[in-house]
Amino acid sequence: MKNIILILSLIIFTCSVQAQEVETFYLHHPISKNDTIIYKRIIRFDKKNGIYYVRDYFENGQIQMQGTYSSFNKNLKENYWCNYSKNTKQGLYQTWYKNGQLESRSNFIDGKFHGQMEEWYSNGQLSQRSQWIKADVEGNGKGQMNGSYLGWSKDGELVCDMVLEKGLKKNPIDTNYKYLLYTPPEYELDTLKTYPLIIYLHGGSPRGTDLNRLYAYGIPDQTYRGREFPFIIASPQCPLHLRWSTDNWFENFFEEITLKYRVNINKVYLTGVSLGGSGTWYLATKYPDKFAAIAPMSGFTSHIEYLDQNIEKLVDMPIWAFHGKIDKVVQFEETQRVVQRLEGKNNNLKFTMPPNVGHGLHWLIYPGQELYDWFLTHDKRTKNKN
Repeated sequence: MKNIILILSLIIFTCSVQAQEVETFYLHHPISKNDTIIYKRIIRFDKKNGIYYVRDYFENGQIQMQGTYSSFNKNLKENYWCNYSKNTKQGLYQTWYKNGQLESRSNFIDGKFHGQMEEWYSNGQLSQRSQWIKADVEGNGKGQMNGSYLGWSKDGELVCDMVLEKGLKKNPIDTNYKYLLYTPPEYELDTLKTYPLIIYLHGGSPRGTDLNRLYAYGIPDQTYRGREFPFIIASPQCPLHLRWSTDNWFENFFEEITLKYRVNINKVYLTGVSLGGSGTWYLATKYPDKFAAIAPMSGFTSHIEYLDQNIEKLVDMPIWAFHGKIDKVVQFEETQRVVQRLEGKNNNLKFTMPPNVGHGLHWLIYPGQELYDWFLTHDKRTKNKN
């Protein structure tokens, strides 16, 4: 009898082992030209339910990520916001700081946020808590905020309390945003001359109240370095925890800039990166009559139902879209899906998608000259004739 029990136990154990595959290897993840993080990655694949259970560890042994996937490329290390095309998250997903503090906790269904999401600062203070729905959008998507959103500062002050519906705030307020303003060197020499205007929208990290943070990258970085432009350049600052689509700020901003400065209103251009890329798509859809051309870069497009339902408003808008194919912060498909919907309808549509470039694509575009030359070829008076 004992032999029978032993044999049955061995059979059960063997079947259990065969139903799961466990792999451990070291993932080299570059974070800059001169620095690389080496993560110890443990992958357990359950053949029975087709799920990958993945854990990543910092070099000091502290866990960095724990998540479950229905499809998984072991060589990819994506940002938690990005559901990379080859990595489909399913269920609970968590990340930690190197000091052991929990960084984020969220839930996914088929690669989309669904349910409660929480984020923390490295000091242990809760940063934000939000509610999400999976949302069915054409093509890829990350889900949409739907319900309560709370945001705190690092010292624990509640700075944001709002309710959203499919990505948009239910009761937006009329407000004004601070901004950086650049004028060409000859601006004061001829008081009658008007100038083209570029409105530049920054990404997520410079949000807040310190305008100096905008000089970190993008067009403000270029002006800070002393570069001269034949444009007036206005760079507003988005408040902490908010998006460019949260409140009604743009009309007040646009009125102030165009009344206070000598702007050629037929040559107003809009561009932005990441959070600002999303904002560019949104504002151009909401105010298509304001812009002669737009250049959205590396931004989400599926997080707001309004954008998805009103993309047809951009069929006459000259658009030069940018997105790196190996972007691990905002997946490439977020721009591709919108471009594909406009193809064949918009005759002034360009899409630059470098195959070996990630979320830092803006460092290749804004320091160059081609985008600015392209902007100047467009005039709102001839937009619908092209």
